[in-house]
Amino acid sequence: MLQFVLLPIVIIALLVIAAIWISPEHKIRYLMWRGNYRNARRIIEPLLAENPERLSLYRHLAEIYYFDNRKDKRALRIFEIILRLKIPFQWKNELFPLVAKYYISEGRTDSEALKIIEKAVEKELTRINM
Repeated sequence: MLQFVLLPIVIIALLVIAAIWISPEHKIRYLMWRGNYRNARRIIEPLLAENPERLSLYRHLAEIYYFDNRKDKRALRIFEIILRLKIPFQWKNELFPLVAKYYISEGRTDSEALKIIEKAVEKELTRINM
């Protein structure tokens, strides 16, 4: 009797594990859930290079860079894309000052850069007034 109860559970568990390892998106989510950001990043970066239209990859990569406290050009470029394309990201408000500082250091004065800088200043003023 116990065999008949355990067999479906084992089959379902194997199907879930197979789905995680077959789909890169599921594998990325699983690795991030486990806190294995390095391996998730190793999957995301080449996938993003091949499929720049997959917006969810930008969000995952931004999350990894955010948690790694990265502020290098590569991370700032991903943060910029998150802000410019308005990709949902839980810590979006924290990205504005990072990207604004990057734009200022690069001497950018184009309209996109100015929008981000203004938004960063606005958010900082709101934070100070609270």
